[in-house]
Amino acid sequence: MPGIFSKWFGAAGEPARRQALADVYVPILRGFLLPAIFYYGFVTWGHWRDERGLAFVLLGGLSAFTILVLLGMRRLLPSGQQVSLGRVELVGLVANLLIYLNTLVYMLVHFEEAKLIYFVLMAVVFSHSGVTLRSTVFCVGLAMASMFGLTRQFAPQSVEQYVFIGVAGSFASLGMAFLLRTALRHQVGARLRADALTLEANRIARTDPLTGLPNRRAIFQSLDERVRKSEACWLGLIDLDGFKAVNDAYGHVFGNELLLAVANRAKAAIGPDMVFGRLGGDEFALVASGALSDADMDIRARRLIATLSEPYDIGHVQALVGASVGLCNFPHMATDSQTLYEYADFALARAKSARRGGVFLFDQDHQKQMVDTIAMDRALREGNLEEELYVVFQPQFALREKRIIGFEALARWRSPHLGEVRPDIFIRAAERSGYINRMTPILFRKALAEARRWPEDVSLSFNLSTRDLTQASHAHALLEQIRQAGIALERVEFEITETAVMLDIDMSRRLLLQLSSAGCRIALDDFGSGYSSFAYLDQLALDKVKIDKSFVRKVSVSTASREILASLIHLCRTLKLDCVLEGVETNAELDLLRPLDPDIIQGFLFGRPMSGDHAVQLVSDELFAMQRSGKVA
Repeated sequence: MPGIFSKWFGAAGEPARRQALADVYVPILRGFLLPAIFYYGFVTWGHWRDERGLAFVLLGGLSAFTILVLLGMRRLLPSGQQVSLGRVELVGLVANLLIYLNTLVYMLVHFEEAKLIYFVLMAVVFSHSGVTLRSTVFCVGLAMASMFGLTRQFAPQSVEQYVFIGVAGSFASLGMAFLLRTALRHQVGARLRADALTLEANRIARTDPLTGLPNRRAIFQSLDERVRKSEACWLGLIDLDGFKAVNDAYGHVFGNELLLAVANRAKAAIGPDMVFGRLGGDEFALVASGALSDADMDIRARRLIATLSEPYDIGHVQALVGASVGLCNFPHMATDSQTLYEYADFALARAKSARRGGVFLFDQDHQKQMVDTIAMDRALREGNLEEELYVVFQPQFALREKRIIGFEALARWRSPHLGEVRPDIFIRAAERSGYINRMTPILFRKALAEARRWPEDVSLSFNLSTRDLTQASHAHALLEQIRQAGIALERVEFEITETAVMLDIDMSRRLLLQLSSAGCRIALDDFGSGYSSFAYLDQLALDKVKIDKSFVRKVSVSTASREILASLIHLCRTLKLDCVLEGVETNAELDLLRPLDPDIIQGFLFGRPMSGDHAVQLVSDELFAMQRSGKVA
């Protein structure tokens, strides 16, 4: 048995076995003591009736004392509570000695040969009430020795008979004791092994198999426990910035090693009052106990970000990832663990959208935003998008040709519940929730229907979202829509942003190449607003570049902006890319831009976003004016 226990439980096996044996024997002894108390109550009554003088004092006093002691010992074995094996053994030993003492004193006061059999019966009782084998052997030996001592005055033949009875009774008692304890030990061993397996299964169920960190289940159980106890805590959701790019570049095995390195570094960096776990993928969670202030938690989160953002040397590769953190507090901001998680997730999304590598703390002001976000998600989910979505168009004006050469289609949403929703808000919400996949086909079909009404030399520009660039099947669906509309593929231009491309550069490149190879044109929007825009001029199949309106805004007050703008226009011309200046709103701005010789202008100066009918009217009026001036036949 020691070998089995050491195999299953290690150093903690013996204490666990002793406690388990104690737990088994407590109900056995409590059950034994109760009838013993009643029995000695009956014996005391018998002595009170039959005995007189010193015999009454000895026998009646001893049996009454036995009752009191047994009652006290039963209180030492409370039901449902853990008691040490030493205490249980002591209670069993004292009970057995009291039984022995009552029998011995009675035989000394009133010796009756027939009642010598009581010592054999005691041995049988001791085999069950003796908790350990040593106490059982001691009590049985004491009973047999007393019986043999009382038979010394008998004839040798009678002594031999009693010796035979005593030895037989001893073997029977000790045999039963051994078998009983062996069975109990096997039962205890099986239970402990089952408990150990259950604990191990629970540990596995609460542990992330890759990193060894607490998993999502363990994190939420930890939060639920704190909420149940009303313990103040912070929940931080942590998302690794740049992990997907590293994982795609070096493979999943390298990515797993990087996640393990992140986990080990975080475990070494956090304090004893924190729990760090992995929710899945490259998303982690941090639970900090205590009533920490916003400033203290912000400092701790930024320290953790700095630690996780240090380079990782894995094999012969040095990997760089960052981290963004969204934080929420219990009980000031949330009253249950699910709300706490939702608020922290909202804060994480804000942290990533505002500036990667940052910390965002959820506060009172964000609750309304959260409610608005939920309302918008519900409106998107339940709304009739076919009827509620519509498209407006903003003209693109060729400065040298002095005419409209195309329109950019801009998405609009008029919800019966929310009213007119700003496009930047609902498109971001649709991308986050995945409803953009429903919206893009509807908007594109409506835009194509309007484009059929324009002259064939007027193009349609349509914006593709982040999610549109991450699924290869979207290219086939878009091309099929163009063919069904009966519009020449070269009249359709798809606009993308570097933010959308960055999510999955390889997939974006393949999808855009399919569209370009089919004859569609590709435009890079908001060029110059990001740190890596120049790289995309070489990596993507582009036909046009739309320079961000921030340059146009500064051209009247900044010489540097004018020089940068002139360089960008010259670069596009060198690369044989059409160049569009966005955001031109006044004649004064146009006068400053004209010397730079831009190709195309887009902005309020040449037309605000307009309905399809107004776009048709604008093109018709322009064509009529050009015909009257003799510029077209």
